[in-house]
Amino acid sequence: MKKRQILWLLGLVTFSLSAQESSPGMGSASLEHYVSKSINSNPEIQASWRQLQIAMKDVDIAKSGYRPSIDVLASSAYTERNYGLDQDYAGHTAEIRLTQLLYDGFFTSSEVSRFKQAQVVRYYELMGEIEQKSLETSLAYMDVQLYRELLSLAEKNLITHVDVFKQIEESVIAGVGRRADLEQISGRLSLSESNVLTELSNLHDVTARFLRLVGEKPAEALAEVSLSEAMPTSVAMDLESILLAAYETNPSFNATIYNIDAQRFAIDSARSRYHPQVNLTASYGAQTRDEAALNNTISEASVGVNFSYNIYNGGADRAAIRQALSQVDLAKDLRDKACVDMRQTIQIARNDIQNISEQLPSLNAHRLSSDRVKSAYMDQFTIGERSLLDLLDSENEYYESSRAYVQATNTLEKARARLLAASGILVKALGVSRNGVASVSELAEKELRYDPNHVCPATRTSLDDERNILKRDSDSDGIVDLWDDCVNSAPGAMVDDFGCEASASEPQAMNTPASAADFTLDDAQVLASFSINISFASNSSKIPSEYTSSLAQVIDALEQYDNAGVIIHGHASLDGDAAYNQRLSERRASAIAALLIESADIDSRRITSVGYGETRPLIDEESLAANAKNRRIEATIIQL
Repeated sequence: MKKRQILWLLGLVTFSLSAQESSPGMGSASLEHYVSKSINSNPEIQASWRQLQIAMKDVDIAKSGYRPSIDVLASSAYTERNYGLDQDYAGHTAEIRLTQLLYDGFFTSSEVSRFKQAQVVRYYELMGEIEQKSLETSLAYMDVQLYRELLSLAEKNLITHVDVFKQIEESVIAGVGRRADLEQISGRLSLSESNVLTELSNLHDVTARFLRLVGEKPAEALAEVSLSEAMPTSVAMDLESILLAAYETNPSFNATIYNIDAQRFAIDSARSRYHPQVNLTASYGAQTRDEAALNNTISEASVGVNFSYNIYNGGADRAAIRQALSQVDLAKDLRDKACVDMRQTIQIARNDIQNISEQLPSLNAHRLSSDRVKSAYMDQFTIGERSLLDLLDSENEYYESSRAYVQATNTLEKARARLLAASGILVKALGVSRNGVASVSELAEKELRYDPNHVCPATRTSLDDERNILKRDSDSDGIVDLWDDCVNSAPGAMVDDFGCEASASEPQAMNTPASAADFTLDDAQVLASFSINISFASNSSKIPSEYTSSLAQVIDALEQYDNAGVIIHGHASLDGDAAYNQRLSERRASAIAALLIESADIDSRRITSVGYGETRPLIDEESLAANAKNRRIEATIIQL
């Protein structure tokens, strides 16, 4: 009874917290909506925006050095003295003075150029902050989705354990079950409860992070994220190409480039101290008392050129130049740091995208297989053919495989977001923008060009050039070495699923080309076409036993038309090596043809198999949905 109360309480807490985190009533929202909200309201971005505005005012202040300075001086004073004719009197003076800079060793022009380039630095820092906050918002958004889904999996796992616990408890009470089984399921049940609470805690933490970045809690329904279409032509490109594109668009890196140029103008400003200063001055003044303090109004006007040249000021000029040179060196160090940070992020993100894309089919296959095993074991446990330990292990394997698959798909999208952000195009890819930001061409003194190979060479990791064990095919027979039992098969030889040359006694499909390049239906009369619903395991052409009934439509059509034949078309998805996919599609089509010959006693002369590889995709993209659609078998009934 106590156990049931605990489970009831846990279920109530789970429901309440899930409802609280998902904010019912807020409706559905997309990643683009939250990123747009973040970049237009986040306080850190606002601070960077203020820094840009301040930098723009610095330019205006520096430009004021080109304009004249006009001063008005006036005084009125009462004087009392014990000499002269007038020993007490009130005197008044007024003067207007104009000073125009003629030459200052190019200090003013250097300062204007320095502040212009500095405002570009602030601009790129703002853009970098926008990219960073967009990335953080995207990652928080994806984390909320992830932990909501993981919480759902944990709750389903808990419900299954509760159901099994009830069955075992009832059998123990009835005297037909073993108390050891009850202890075993109790321990697993406690672990399931702990998993739920762990996912709840994780969901709470990422929701708090989301709230900090966006300013509001995530909506109850969050739109799915797919950044595959936004990727530059890209992940298939080599590292050098990705980095060359990133040099142009990464704002943090460009900020360091312009900062170097700004500091070089500071050197020119410091060197201007060694030059004289020449000013044009003009003034006009009047006073009510003359030089003897008599009550006579006098006036004076003057126009001239003033020249001043400092001979020595304690070494401050030399120190200022050395300081400016050190600032340039510091700016170069910051550029190098930005370079290695960008290069590391892009390398890791690119590698993650490639590896996870290759892992997903295997993880999905494991998840689906575990689901089928779990269902089968549950049925077998009910009739006493499986032990409790078998059942619990199958349930936990399904739970762990589902978690692994969900985390992998989430990590793939995060890696794409990181690559886009490191390339400086995440905000553009999401189609959002910051309001009221000027462009570089409006701000810069001059736009900079540089040689990326000198500034930030693309250094590869030692693993970049190594071939992956999952792709290595020493004899180029289409079977990777990991599965190849005959790694030295003759070039061009027909091989089986294990890379060994096929025996002449093995059933063969009709002796026709297996490659799509040599095949055409132009002269054939097509009687019927349809898809064959068969799902192959990753990198395999073996037909699972549960799919043999999928050929019934083909068999029925061949029985309906006595003088008809069938062409089996094999198609592959766009992920993976094209040559390998071509060979795999041919082997899968041949496997269908061989099964028709063996199981349905169809004359081999009526069957043709052909593989198209990646050449005829239904959806021209690489995604889970597209791969599932493109990885298919089709059949065409033709008149012989």
